[in-house]
Amino acid sequence: MKDDGQRPRRSNAERRATTRAAVLDATITAIVRYGYRGATSERIAELSGLTRGAQKHHWATKNEMVAEALLHLHDRLMVVTVAELEGASGVRPTLEALWRSFRSDLFTAATELHLAARIDDELRGVLTEVEREIGRRIRRITTRALDDGVHPPERLDEIGDHVVNVMRGMAFQTSLGARADREQRQLEVLEQAVHGLLRAH
Repeated sequence: MKDDGQRPRRSNAERRATTRAAVLDATITAIVRYGYRGATSERIAELSGLTRGAQKHHWATKNEMVAEALLHLHDRLMVVTVAELEGASGVRPTLEALWRSFRSDLFTAATELHLAARIDDELRGVLTEVEREIGRRIRRITTRALDDGVHPPERLDEIGDHVVNVMRGMAFQTSLGARADREQRQLEVLEQAVHGLLRAH
C-alpha cells in the first residue's frame, strides 16, 4: 500500500472529543482569568480557537459546560495524583501529592463557581453534584493511600474528609498570597494530626 505521507483521517468521534476537550480547557482558563461572569461564550471561543457554535452544539447551557469542565480538569489531575500516590509510601508523601492537586486551576475555578452559585440556583444545583463526585474520587484515593490494613474503610473515609477540608482552607489562604514556608508548616501540622487520628482507633 502506498504511503503518501498524509496523516490518517480522524473519525467523527475523535474530532468530537478533540473539540470538546478544547472548549472545556478554554472554559477553565476563562473562569480562572475572568471569573464566572466574565467567562463569556465570546472569550471561551477566543481561547479555544473555535466558534461559539461549538459550545451550543455540545452543551445546552453554560452551567452544564462549566460542570463538565470541572470534571474534565479533575480527571487529568487525578491521573497525575494517582500515579504519584502509587509511588508514595507514608502519610507525608500522600499529603504532598494531594496538596499539589489543590494548588491547581481546579481549586481556583471551583472557588469562583462557589461564589457565583450563592445567588444562582441553577449553578448551585449543578455544582453540588460535581462537588459530590469530586469528593468521592478524592476520598477513594485518600482511603486507598492511607489504608494500613488495620482501620475500617469508614474511619479512613472520615480521616480523608478531614484532610480534604483542611486542604480547602489552606488552598483558599494560599490564593490570597502563597508562602512556601507557611504551606510546609501547615502540612507538617496536618501530618501530625493524621498520625494522631490513625493512632486513636
